[in-house]
This record gives sequence, C-alpha cells and structure tokens, in this order.
Amino acid sequence: MNVPLIIAHTGCEGTPDNTLESCLAGKDAGAEVLEVDVQATKDGVCVLHHDDHPAFSSCTFEELKQDNPLKFEAGRSLVKLEDVLIRFKGTAVSFNLDLKNDAAALPALKLLESMDMREQIYFTGATDRVLNSPFHSRVMWNTPEKLSKLGSAVYEAAIEEICTRVKQAGCAGINVDFPSCRGSLVRIAHEYGLRVWIYTLHDITCFKMFADMGVNAVSVLDVSGAAAIRKQLIID
Repeated sequence: MNVPLIIAHTGCEGTPDNTLESCLAGKDAGAEVLEVDVQATKDGVCVLHHDDHPAFSSCTFEELKQDNPLKFEAGRSLVKLEDVLIRFKGTAVSFNLDLKNDAAALPALKLLESMDMREQIYFTGATDRVLNSPFHSRVMWNTPEKLSKLGSAVYEAAIEEICTRVKQAGCAGINVDFPSCRGSLVRIAHEYGLRVWIYTLHDITCFKMFADMGVNAVSVLDVSGAAAIRKQLIID
C-alpha cells in the first residue's frame, strides 16, 4: 500500500502562518515535511512571509523589524528562515521552501550551503535559479494550475511534456495543485522516476483517494487529521 508523506502547510493546526510555532505544531502532529514561504530582504536575509511587499527590496532585516512596514500585529514579528531551520537540523523532518520570487532564491541557496542541510530541503515556487545550482535535485517543480481544465488526451500530453522537461533538469519531482492531480499524472511521473506532491488538500477525507493514486506526499493544514487517516490506512 502507498502511504504518502504529510506536508504541514504553513499555518497548520490553527497556528499563525510562517512561524516557528507552525513548524513545531506540524512536526508534533505527524508531518514529515514542513512548508514555509520564503522572501529575502535588501541585505539578503531570508525571512518567512507569503505576500510580496516593496519593503523587502528597500529595507534591511533590522529596518523591517524596527519600522514594521509589513504591519505585524502586536506580539508578532518577522521570522528568519535560519532561526527556524536550525531548530530542526539533523532531525527526521524535511522542509519545503516555497520561494515566493526569484529574489529569494540566491540568498536561500547561500544560507543552505552554509548550514549543510541539503538532504533536509526541497524547493517549490520560483525555482528557476535553483535549477542552475547544485540544489537542482531538490526541486519539486510546480505544474501549471490550468492542467485541471484539460481533457484527458491533452492533459496526458501536457504531463508527458512536463515530466520530460523536469527529468532533464534533474529535479526530484513535481508539485501539483490537488484539483489537477489525476491517476494518469501519477503514473506518468513515476514512469519518469519523479515524485508527486500535491497541495493544499483542505478536505482530508480525500487523503485515501490520493494515496490510492500513488501520490508521494500531501500538503494539508489539518495535519493531525491526515495523520489519523493515514494510520487507519496502514492498519486496514
């Protein structure tokens, strides 16, 4: 039986997005992969934040902390990626670094080279610059969301083309929005030796369906719920 890994989407288990608290909650609830959104500041510090903002290119990390142009609520502040990664270095969990733009890629690569955490890291999102680095084999390439609207024949042709390109680039696999994921996609990707991740599954009752398809990892917010379903699949 295929038993997918669980990816803890940032903000899982009711925690604030892009915080150490979210990562700890995901791990404690049973996830093997922890997802965070990555931006970079003017001085090249990688931080956890989803939305683009002009302040990232115009302010240093300390200026962002002091002036709070990102409008963090009282008691919250911008989190360094390094501070989160160091808490999990050498543990059994991996990270999905969702690079929000090209500007985040090179600072992230520089940080990871210094931390020696290659085997715990995967990249999704804006990965073009990662593909031209020694970390290319850690990329899970994002497929276009328009795949969900394609008919079967066109869909399978598109998947073949994508998998050919991703395999040639030396990536680890593909990262697929769950409405676009069909059994034929998983079959074709596996024929190319590529892993399949899906995001972000809000209805965890569908976890078994994607497990039966052969999906390798599923991103969820309800990690404890997905872990309970997965445990039952193993028992059954």
